[in-house]
Amino acid sequence: MHNASPMLRSLHCWVITLSLWVVSLPALAVPQPTDMELARATRVAEMSDETPSHRINQILASRDFTDAELFVLAVTSPGVVEQQIDPIYRLGVNYLFSLVGAELHRIRNSGTLIRTTNRLSVKERKAVDALCDHFGYDSEKLRGIKFGPKDGRVYELEVTIQVKKKKIATGSMELAWPPTPARDEESRTRLAKHFGARPTRTGAGAGSLLPLRDGSFETPGTLGPIWQIESGTMFGHHTPAQEVTIDDVVSLDGSNSLRFYATERTRMFYKVTQKVAVTPGTNIRLRAQLKTDLLRIEFQQRRSDFFIAATFLDPGGRPMGAAQKAAGRLGSHGWELLEISTPVPFGASQVLVEIISALSGTAWYDGVIMEVVEHANQ
Repeated sequence: MHNASPMLRSLHCWVITLSLWVVSLPALAVPQPTDMELARATRVAEMSDETPSHRINQILASRDFTDAELFVLAVTSPGVVEQQIDPIYRLGVNYLFSLVGAELHRIRNSGTLIRTTNRLSVKERKAVDALCDHFGYDSEKLRGIKFGPKDGRVYELEVTIQVKKKKIATGSMELAWPPTPARDEESRTRLAKHFGARPTRTGAGAGSLLPLRDGSFETPGTLGPIWQIESGTMFGHHTPAQEVTIDDVVSLDGSNSLRFYATERTRMFYKVTQKVAVTPGTNIRLRAQLKTDLLRIEFQQRRSDFFIAATFLDPGGRPMGAAQKAAGRLGSHGWELLEISTPVPFGASQVLVEIISALSGTAWYDGVIMEVVEHANQ
């Protein structure tokens, strides 16, 4: 383990610690990975998971993993592991595993695959038959398969059946969904039943979570006691003021999201903030999912007033240097990832997380998470 990566060493220590805890519980038994299994799992955990195609490649890279390797991977990527263990999602993953050559290459690279019945390989046909059984369809009436990215958020697998002469039916399944706090916890709950122990992030090393609260905006009264609303950009007057609310209709993670709405008449804009404790000598990553509708620059608005930011604070609450920012994309688009990776400077005790959209149109934020990537001095 001397030459192992920081994340590998951290995961190794975490697995040992949890194993010692679970050994006293006779009904549970954490899978014990070898050094080679730890290395293989860590390699997949360190792969990019920014886009659906990245997550498809994580699934493909872990297709032959043992339970011990999957348990280690589930610490940081529970969704990737759930899709390989849950019997229903496994039906879709088996279709992915049945692809070879140009078809698989297309899926790996964000392409959409459309397959008619006469083009299916024997292995594909077997996987499709199982999907038809799941959807309650007669596989003899199969018309085709469609598999590809949807809204830049997931991969969708569609099975189309000829029901009557002029009527078809389609069953669909979403795969390669984005890692978000609430969805990851759902995956961990399901995986605990399979492994006999919950693959939860613990400790303070690589892969651990920082204590950011309610990143999915699910707690009643989130705006106030958890996330603070503060004054931001103002154009001469306090009214009309921007709408900043918890949206219980549009969401990616859980049931709610954070919504900003303004028009060209808006004069007062706000920012939503939270302070999070940090440890100097670590590299951390802030991530948030963003969706927009007709987001645009009007009147005196500035393109630079649309971002998430991280500003380090000293023990007295004073900023240590400029804020680090990740800007969102204008227009209308589905959920996309914003990310900031940065080392924690010496003397910092907190990081101020800011979420801002001082533009016309609507912006939703969801699935905000902060995690330790590695120790900066390793």
